[in-house]
Parts: sequence; structure tokens; C-alpha cells
Amino acid sequence: MLDRLGRWKIHVLETGDFRLDGGAMMGSVPKVLWSKTNPPDKLNRIDLSLRCLLLVDGDRKVLVETGMGNKFDEKFGDMFCIKQSDNPLTDSLEKIGYTTEDITDVVLTHLHFDHSGGATVKNFKGEVVPMFEKATYHISLSNWSAGMSPSPRDRASYLKINFEPLEKHGVLQLVSDNAEILDGISTYSVNGHTTGQQLVKVSDQDETLVFCSDLIPLRSHLKLPWIMGYDLNAALSLSEKTEFLQKACANDWWLFFYHDPKTVAVKIEKDEKYYKVKQEVMR
Repeated sequence: MLDRLGRWKIHVLETGDFRLDGGAMMGSVPKVLWSKTNPPDKLNRIDLSLRCLLLVDGDRKVLVETGMGNKFDEKFGDMFCIKQSDNPLTDSLEKIGYTTEDITDVVLTHLHFDHSGGATVKNFKGEVVPMFEKATYHISLSNWSAGMSPSPRDRASYLKINFEPLEKHGVLQLVSDNAEILDGISTYSVNGHTTGQQLVKVSDQDETLVFCSDLIPLRSHLKLPWIMGYDLNAALSLSEKTEFLQKACANDWWLFFYHDPKTVAVKIEKDEKYYKVKQEVMR
């Protein structure tokens, strides 16, 4: 079990599942290889999770990522084969005794729709408002800029309805690269997948956990050449992942996966070619 890291109580929130094209998720890796670990459906889509992380330290309750949310229509849900409850974040929090009003901080690694969809919600008037009205939302300055003025390559991934209301309602905190957000919680900035993605690093005493987001979305992506076709700059992703895994191995970090449908977190060690898993927490 991975339920505590120093003073932080760890809660894993499984808010839902969806599917994306396996080839796009694996980039240049041949299907004959990736299908062994990530079997596709008849539309070539593979299973992905929407696994958020809640960190609790006394009055401070920090949510990392917000899942898909529930503002999408039926066509969108069918396209991505989204499977979740009607109110995924509310339901996930209630299972462990919390409400949306308890959350003090929300950290978004980046603003793609599958990561930021739950950041806002439609109220009873049909207005889009922050889901966590008492929380401060921490988003990297460079990714906020990318989301507000996206490139043609990733414009479809940035849906402003998910994040633009945060500024209007005064709950937005823009973060510089590689910054400390709270005592023991800092960001690790990478730019290959999209500009300004901030991994979330939680450290206390001798333990560290890193929320890997889309630098390493699946356990399969621990292999260095396995780079998503969705990444804006695959060569940069490879360089960033190489450096990151060297640090993770040397410092014995826990690596937390947002998208892996079976594995929650791992610790790694070097093997003859890349890295192998030495400890694993399963879903």
C-alpha cells in the first residue's frame, strides 16, 4: 500500500476510465509490441484511467488533477468511451469522507481536457464555475499561456470551458517553472508533451513521490523510446524522460501514473537496457 508519505496522507481517487487510439499513445512503437501490454479494442483504442491524487496534511487538502469532469455531451463521451459516474470527483471524495468544499488547493499538471475537465462545473443556472470554490488552483504560467492561445497541433486538447472561468472567479494562481507550491510540494517542469507541463513532486523525510502526468502516462512508457504521438516535441520528450528516469532511479522515487489502467505507482531500478520495476502498487 502507498497510503502515507511522511506527514502527507495519500488517497488515490479513481475518477473514471476512457480510451484513446493505441497508435497515438505509443507513437512510433509498432502495434505488435504495444498490443502485448495494452490490448486495443476493435477501434484500436486502449484503456486509460483518470487517476487523481489527494494529499491531506491537517487542514491542507491538495488535489492533483481533476479528471474529465462532466460537461461533455454524448457524442464526446462515445468518442472517448468515457466510463465514470455522473459526478466523478464528488463521488470519489465522498467515498473517503470529503466534499468539494474541503479541498484547499488544486494542482493541474497541464490544461488538456482529460486532466482539467473536472476543474469547473455547470451550476444550477447553467453557468460554468470552479468545482472547488474554496480552493486555489495552481497552474504553470507557461501552460496557461499555451492553453489560452494553443497551437494548431494541440488546439483540440485545450477546451477553455474547463479553465478560463478560474481566472474570472479569482481562484487562479500562476506558477513559474520548477517552483515550490506548498511546503513539501513542488513542480518539475517539462515541455515535450506540451508547453509548461508541471509534474508534481511530493517530498517528506526520506520519501518522494512524483505525479508523472503525461511525461510517463503508462507503465509501458518507462521504456525510453516509447513516446506518445500526441507529444509536440518527441525528441525533447525523450531527453526529458531520460533525465527524469535517471533521477527517479538514483533517488528511489515513487512514480505515480495518471493513465495506467492497472498500475498506480512504481519504484524502478536500472536493468541491462532501460529500467525495470522493483516495487509496484496495483489498482
